[in-house]
Amino acid sequence: MVTTATDGTGTTHFFEVFKEKRTLGTAMVFAPAAVTQVETVPMIVYYHGHNSKTSIEGYIKSIKQRDFRPAPASKKVLLVEPWGGPMSKFGALGTGDGLATLIDMAMSVAISYGTPSRPCPVKSPLPPSLILSAFSGGGATLNAVVNSSSPVLSRLTEVWAFDCFYSSEGHAWVKWARENGDKTLRVRVTTTEDTGSPRRENKIIRATPLDNVDSADPVELGHEACPGTFIPTWI
Repeated sequence: MVTTATDGTGTTHFFEVFKEKRTLGTAMVFAPAAVTQVETVPMIVYYHGHNSKTSIEGYIKSIKQRDFRPAPASKKVLLVEPWGGPMSKFGALGTGDGLATLIDMAMSVAISYGTPSRPCPVKSPLPPSLILSAFSGGGATLNAVVNSSSPVLSRLTEVWAFDCFYSSEGHAWVKWARENGDKTLRVRVTTTEDTGSPRRENKIIRATPLDNVDSADPVELGHEACPGTFIPTWI
């Protein structure tokens, strides 16, 4: 099932993700108004944080900072957000195979239900480039996915991490950056996140300067405001 809505910022589709008649979850794909051919622009996949809602629709509508659609209305990019539930448990969609299926279905939906709609190939085209990102509790999934063997990672160019280090993964990200010199890791953490874990792991990352890592000292922002502050400027 696909639900589509279009306004001045672009077109949003909410859809079920399935493989071989098995439903893996639900997701959203947003094509800004500036996009004329969705298969020709970069795709951002965003793993959301912990919350109290029951759907991706409810999540992005719950507070203004969670809805990134207005900001990139003039940008040529495709935004995909899978639903991971209140505890950011993305299940199959948080695996390499699940990411490949998510990208395939997001592209198929964006082509088939876009304006104007048109037939989509049986195997959807991959985006020309891929950005994987996460906020808060979505960080564990982000780390697992980038370290998977999914073939779609051949399109990966950047990884964006927003206040999302809760699993002592600082050293793991340094290792990933060293082994993937052709890809960029961007990290931002805030002064208001209350556990201190993202700031601690960010210090580990910053202690090993690498040319493909863009990190910074903690910024004075609210926890929820972190992704929306940087995503529009990085697109």
